Amino acid sequence: MRRPVFQKLLFVLLALLLSGMAPVFADDDPLETLGFTDNPEEAFVSTSRILRPTSKIAENVTVITAADIARLNAHTLADILQTVPGIELDSLRTPSTFTFFNIQGALNTTVLVLIDGVRQNDYQQNIALPGLITVQQIERIEIIKGAASAAWGSALGGVINIITKSPDPERSVAGVLSGSIGSKFTTDSRAELSGAKERFGYYLTAGNIHSDGLSPNTGTNLNNLYGKLSYQLPGNGTVTFGLSHLTARPGTDEADLGPPRNWGFVHDNNEYHRTNGFLKLTQPLGDKLALNVDGYVTDRDDHAKWGGRDGQGAITFFNDFNAREWSRGTNARLTWGDGQKNLVTGLEYGHIHARGGDLLNPPPSYDMVWDSWAFYGNGSYTADRLTILPGIRHDITGTAGDKTSYSLGATYQLAENTTLRAYGASGFSLPTLIHPGILQKVKTIQSGIESGAVPYLWLKGTYFFNALRNSQSLGQQISTTSQDRQGFEIEARTTPFYNLSLASGYTYLHVKSSDTGEQIQTNDSQAVPPHLVKLALNYDHADLGLRGALTGNYVWWNSPADFYSKSSGMIWDLHLTWKVKPKSELSPELFFSGHNLFNGEQSTDNQLSPNAQRWFEGGVRVNF
Repeated sequence: MRRPVFQKLLFVLLALLLSGMAPVFADDDPLETLGFTDNPEEAFVSTSRILRPTSKIAENVTVITAADIARLNAHTLADILQTVPGIELDSLRTPSTFTFFNIQGALNTTVLVLIDGVRQNDYQQNIALPGLITVQQIERIEIIKGAASAAWGSALGGVINIITKSPDPERSVAGVLSGSIGSKFTTDSRAELSGAKERFGYYLTAGNIHSDGLSPNTGTNLNNLYGKLSYQLPGNGTVTFGLSHLTARPGTDEADLGPPRNWGFVHDNNEYHRTNGFLKLTQPLGDKLALNVDGYVTDRDDHAKWGGRDGQGAITFFNDFNAREWSRGTNARLTWGDGQKNLVTGLEYGHIHARGGDLLNPPPSYDMVWDSWAFYGNGSYTADRLTILPGIRHDITGTAGDKTSYSLGATYQLAENTTLRAYGASGFSLPTLIHPGILQKVKTIQSGIESGAVPYLWLKGTYFFNALRNSQSLGQQISTTSQDRQGFEIEARTTPFYNLSLASGYTYLHVKSSDTGEQIQTNDSQAVPPHLVKLALNYDHADLGLRGALTGNYVWWNSPADFYSKSSGMIWDLHLTWKVKPKSELSPELFFSGHNLFNGEQSTDNQLSPNAQRWFEGGVRVNF
């Protein structure tokens, strides 16, 4: 009885928000000030498909900007996630190679990854590969930790929402050229071109990542093309077209595995071909009303090849697991309101054709076509210092029945620089196609505080509890469990002092079986580290053109004694950048990075996928 009553309450709250918005059409504020506050320096995030200031966001959110990415001399999304509190990679090896990640213990199969609104997770295993997402085109990354299904659908563990760069509106031609080279002939070459002329704007980029492999058989070659064209319509509307194409051939590992596995010689390579396109329309319909219509098409052809030595000792492949997927869909939504009251309501449709299996051992294990639908509404209502944020969404999944998700959050401005947050939600993730089953479900509670009241210090603390049901594990032998995950996350940053600033994050996680009450350990099917530490020492001296970052990552996996995970020492990375002539826009920037300076080991599978040991790289970039 409780769930229907709660859903009806959310519908009533949304209706009240809607009815209270009629007077806002009389205001003079333009549409782009939706969510605007008196603090122009406050960051905006789109956690509920509408931009809001961080002081009016109830979820635990981390925002990464293009400047943060440049500071780290990052290659792919994996390099970025390694520095975010609450996120841990199973291993970090040659750039663009395979790795799993988790958010506060939530498997990446339950985390929705989007680029410009286009889903990056496959349907075969619900996996998005951070090593395949290059960073040169990224303007901002919004990471939502915890259930976000009321806004985004299948997002039990969270959302990584990637927004790419827009055309440079100030110049007709601008761009970046960048190249680096490092150990084992590890190179990263990039070119960007951007500009605007009258109503037309463009952003284009191309890149290549290559390496002979920083650990056994992690040689890789990735080519990435991305383009975005925009046109401003009469009445301040905008049409944007985007197209991306990626090809990659990363090796994962090659080793002779002894005890405890005794698998013999293992050979594993991957091959990826992906093309995504989208078309977006944004059209103001009034002072406080806007229409957004997004359409997309995708084509994916992924191969994971597994092999070893045959009877004559030659290396051969025994399996070629293929995921072939085509999808198309649309999302139409209305955004209505201002900084005090706003609402977004929308409709999603998707058509998917997925086929997969072992090409060397046919027939295919699945060949499916289905349609999915969703209806959603998310809003906010601010009264003085209190903001209420309800949300609800109904998904017709097409593969696992229907699911209604809800959320209810609140923020309270305790003082000018102090915000209290509370958030409750239900969420789900779809079962995989290779192991179909029932929906994975979660109910989550979060509460926390964020404050800049202490001089020279910013603090943020969050408590979380997630009741997970029908959790589907990884691997060939799938198990389904029920778990309770709870813990807390603490973050701190200092203001610059003599051009130096500190940042830190600590996450504590306790995962237990809700059936037996026993603590769950890291194993073949999941990584649930109880302790996770992130550190960073940043240096900025604009007059000298110097910028640097020393980052540290430590994880304790809490795995059984005979398990092949390893965590010894902290992984330290150093990144330095020098703009030769700081006052010249055309001055080249020289950059250098040293990775895993003290040869730390942090991997859930130190036999099959050990960390890359100490390695170095350097390069130059020119903005014009």
